[in-house]
Amino acid sequence: MKRRTWLLLVAVAALVALLTACGGGGTAPVEDTATPDADAAPEVTDAAPDVYKCQLIGTVTDAGEVVSALTIDFGEAKKVTGVDNDTFTVHATASTEAFRADTDLESFGDYDIDRAIVKTEDGQTVTLYFDESEGATLAYTSGSRNYPADLTYTVTQNKPVTLTAADGTVLNDAYTAEYTCDNSVQDAETAKFQSVIVEDGINYQFYDAGADKLVVWFHGNGEGDLLHSGNNVAQMLANRGTVAWASDEFQTILGGASVMAFQAPDTWYYAQKDGLLDKAAEEINAVVAQYGIDPAKVLVSGCSAGGYMTTRMIIAHPELFKAAMINCPAYDVASARGGETPTDEELQAVKDSGVAVWLVQGETDSVVATDACSQRLFNILTDGETLTETAVTQENPQDSDFVTYETADGNYKLSLYDTTEDDQLRFAEDYDQDGVLSEVQYSSHWSWIYTLKNNPESADGTHIVDWAAGFVNG
Repeated sequence: MKRRTWLLLVAVAALVALLTACGGGGTAPVEDTATPDADAAPEVTDAAPDVYKCQLIGTVTDAGEVVSALTIDFGEAKKVTGVDNDTFTVHATASTEAFRADTDLESFGDYDIDRAIVKTEDGQTVTLYFDESEGATLAYTSGSRNYPADLTYTVTQNKPVTLTAADGTVLNDAYTAEYTCDNSVQDAETAKFQSVIVEDGINYQFYDAGADKLVVWFHGNGEGDLLHSGNNVAQMLANRGTVAWASDEFQTILGGASVMAFQAPDTWYYAQKDGLLDKAAEEINAVVAQYGIDPAKVLVSGCSAGGYMTTRMIIAHPELFKAAMINCPAYDVASARGGETPTDEELQAVKDSGVAVWLVQGETDSVVATDACSQRLFNILTDGETLTETAVTQENPQDSDFVTYETADGNYKLSLYDTTEDDQLRFAEDYDQDGVLSEVQYSSHWSWIYTLKNNPESADGTHIVDWAAGFVNG
């Protein structure tokens, strides 16, 4: 019995020795707590890239607001150099899909593109400038209205740049990073305005100049509200019809003037049937009272359907306005679009109102006929009077030339712009932001662009906004 016990102990001892030699054992493994070799190489890990915020910059061009630039803020302590037009790719989408859901509307302005970068600036803030002929913030829809699109911008760095400290010390000569954008648009001109929502009334954008004068703007048909969205921005973004009046140039000419830019609840052609004439008059009078505006110093302007609305306002409320700048007024199509084409007796009321009028249109107009619209009103205003005719050759040869007809007292004027064989108007633009003007052609209906550039001119060299200012200054 003792011999068997001794043999068993010997066998167990041998097994333990064998397991120990193999790194195992009859007990739980012991964690190695040895101190690492100080000379061993550290574990290599990929550091997360730096992330910088981007900001979209908007500009309201003659054809509407576009994202004209994008800035990347690298912070006060850093500078970036070596940026060129190929350093970044900027992908942009504009979509009205969410707004159009559950409707039959189509969009003709949604897009999915890589923006064309035309120039760059580096430094603490890197600026990428885009071709302004693309990148609109509004999309035109099958509802014949412009609507603000949802924008998504994605910035990808294609090649490294040099990162330095503020004092120029190079921190990284092959620097790459990642970028994020909240897709908001900063526009210095639109930021001057505040949106005013009027319950059971007409919404408008308002610029407070702190002055005793007021300019009222009535937009064209494409800028009316759509499906009761209450967006109240299309009239400010679709062209320069709102922001131009608050520009430094126009404010200097006008000697300071607040601006009131209405948005039609649907269309100005419904002015009579929806009571818009009285509503607009009430809101104008309220602004006059609230902001200390002299009732004798109110100007009005409008284009297309807004030219129709401007005329209707003068007929219905002649006491409101001192002078009017009316662009391609859509009289001839009004009845077919829910309004009422003015009668000769109604247009005679414009003359009887004593409101001075300067009309602007293309010599031909592919949307509303010149002879049935601006020419028709001008003939009634000037019946029996002697007219002066002045042909004006543009300083910029890319712009259409024009002829201005006017009465001796200067109260009534008509400027008709030359149109091309393809029935287009010509404009000098710098959409590639290189400082050189190029010719761009738009519809022969878009004559309001000239007024919003203060381009129409009379025989004595007075331009249209200066002419209007003469009735409210002094």
